[in-house]
Amino acid sequence: RLRASLPLSLTVMGQTIFVKKSGQTCQNPQEGMVFVTKSDVKESFRLLANNSVFSREEELKNGYLRLRNGSRAGVFGTVTPKGIMDDIKSINIRIAREIRGVSTVLASSFRGEGWLIAGPPASGKTTLLRDFIRQISSGNIGRVYRVSVIDSRGEIGGFGGNSLGFSTDIVTCEDKAKGMEIALRTMFPEVLAFDEIGTLAEFDRVKECFNAGVSVVTTAHIGESSELFKRDITRELLLSGAIKRVAVLPKRIGEKICVMTDREIINEYG
Repeated sequence: RLRASLPLSLTVMGQTIFVKKSGQTCQNPQEGMVFVTKSDVKESFRLLANNSVFSREEELKNGYLRLRNGSRAGVFGTVTPKGIMDDIKSINIRIAREIRGVSTVLASSFRGEGWLIAGPPASGKTTLLRDFIRQISSGNIGRVYRVSVIDSRGEIGGFGGNSLGFSTDIVTCEDKAKGMEIALRTMFPEVLAFDEIGTLAEFDRVKECFNAGVSVVTTAHIGESSELFKRDITRELLLSGAIKRVAVLPKRIGEKICVMTDREIINEYG
């Protein structure tokens, strides 16, 4: 993470650490740290945008730049009257990676029903979703499912750099609701997968998929299990019947994933 006039930092296993000029790291601020200059941020932003900021305006309206293999750079600064992020002061480079087999336990219990992978930011939701798609699409769980992936930011498929299995079709579409409509109409999927459900339009498309016999696998941001019923979108998802299983990821990496049915969640928090 680069912040103008502040120390260079990394996030490792959920913890913030700082980089020293010696190349070593430290957990608390101390002498000898690398400080990021305004020109560092400006030059890094230029390079991340491939020297073509104008062509990346649609991404910058949403505060990020797409990178290779599903990685992404979040950018923070001043929003112009056109809604474009400008005068960049902070850059957060999120490095995506494949971890094959990370979803084996979850995917092995998949029977074609709707799944929601929920957890706090940086808990590994997209990484888990990516491997889940690969496993159910490749027959690793006993049969092959046709999966249509709505990859709004290229983070799931990495623009072709990540393996999503043998029976997966990918549409890169900023408007996830529109992408779901296209997939449902043209690709004859058994499962429709996308990252971060967040709007009523997306929820309406999920209901259409459910009523058409197509299962949905998606993710959502929550802090803890009880928030599944506090957030409007996840509560409506569970009440609609489109989601039958929820995998709640822990706040701390390495802790156990909790899997609950929609009925268990509704009975406990509803």
